Amino acid sequence: MSLITAADFIDLYLGDDFADVKGLQGAGSRRVPAPDAWAEEVKVLKEKCQSTYQDGHDPEFALVVDGVILRVTQLDNAFTGSIFVVRKSNAEIRDFYQLGFPQEVVDALLAPTLQGLVLIVGDMATGKTSTAASLIVARLRRHGGIGFAVEDPQETNTNGQHGLGRCIQVRTSRKSGGYSEALTRTLRSGADLVLVGEIRDEDTAYQVCKASLNGHLVIATMHSKTGSQAIEKLVTLAKPLAPNAYEVVAEGLQAVVCQSLEQIGTTRHLVAEPLLLTEGDQHSIRDKIRRQNIHLIEEDILRQKQASLWG
Repeated sequence: MSLITAADFIDLYLGDDFADVKGLQGAGSRRVPAPDAWAEEVKVLKEKCQSTYQDGHDPEFALVVDGVILRVTQLDNAFTGSIFVVRKSNAEIRDFYQLGFPQEVVDALLAPTLQGLVLIVGDMATGKTSTAASLIVARLRRHGGIGFAVEDPQETNTNGQHGLGRCIQVRTSRKSGGYSEALTRTLRSGADLVLVGEIRDEDTAYQVCKASLNGHLVIATMHSKTGSQAIEKLVTLAKPLAPNAYEVVAEGLQAVVCQSLEQIGTTRHLVAEPLLLTEGDQHSIRDKIRRQNIHLIEEDILRQKQASLWG
């Protein structure tokens, strides 16, 4: 593995005449020059960033170096030209059964008949993408079929055969229509399930909500501090394109898992607040969404949390 991909850092900034790094182990969050030992690799990485950007003119893209996914953002320096900001993806595909979710959550999310929308939500750097990718791989291994992963930019490598199933990683970018265009084409392909990297705009929210009513299973992530806030955010994003967004979300949503990482000593542990709409009381939860009383769903989240192993 290369020196860069093996190192622990937050961001690597590559300019015409500099290479700076933030979050390098031992330097805290300060900016420091990239270590001299990285010089040759920095040169090769910068050339690869320039070549990739020139080929597609996409300001956000992913590179795979020694099996490590690097997320790259291109910015125009007003004085010198392109600047590339490189961040390592920390998403990992793990054994879904070992993530620590309560058994009723595992059973619901891996049920063979599950259709609709599953939201994995939380703050940044709480492992949302890892959970979503681990879930799609677990379902393909157990049930087979064809899954598509649509990420902009790519954060995981789910591509390939997984047990009885296969996942196809779809390249997408804002330049080529973003999630909306990629999802439209993907959902016409007969996919059994789709992973959406992040819901962050109106088109994506609308496409995801529409797909959740058309017999697809969509697993998506979203930035949100609570499950109820995530539902409200989804409705707000979808509403300009779907005036009946409350009804659509109430019908298509199957689960919301809001997760966080809790520091205990020197290790971080996954903590989650699940909301399953596959349980016996799902009708009352769906009615709260339809009646625009989403804030009342916090009571259901608390009750389900207390009834699970998280409580």
